[in-house]
Amino acid sequence: MAVTKASLDIIKKETEEMLKLLGVSLDVSISADLDGVLVNLSGEDSAIMIGHHGENLSAFAFILGMMLRKKIDRELMFRVDINGYLKDKDKKITEMVERAIEKVRTSGFPEEMTGLNAYERRLAHTVVAKESLLSESKGYGEDRTLVIKPRRSDEEDSQ
Repeated sequence: MAVTKASLDIIKKETEEMLKLLGVSLDVSISADLDGVLVNLSGEDSAIMIGHHGENLSAFAFILGMMLRKKIDRELMFRVDINGYLKDKDKKITEMVERAIEKVRTSGFPEEMTGLNAYERRLAHTVVAKESLLSESKGYGEDRTLVIKPRRSDEEDSQ
């Protein structure tokens, strides 16, 4: 289902109001595609809003998401990015997953990746699937890990 213009307008308005309450000066642009909505922020207060290792950005996105769920009557996937910070982070995660994939191919043994949030694990699963290997998430909460495994020959035969 496509995202409506009304939903995009609500997202932009709520984002701008939240930034104003925080006393932060950032420009807001909104775009939508098949993956959901991207709220892109840019401006002089970017570093403050990103915070240490993206912690402020993550907190802002979480609170904004909670606010939007009350205002928009359906579940939307959305991300908040500031000056391409998340795009750069995605690239680093993809490179990290590719190194783990190479280790799995070289050794033939599974490789575990820790410290990934749900979005990062989803990205990693996508990268692994494109490389025709297997991946799964194990554990719960902050202890959840991603395991990359070689595809066994009997699994290849059934594909």
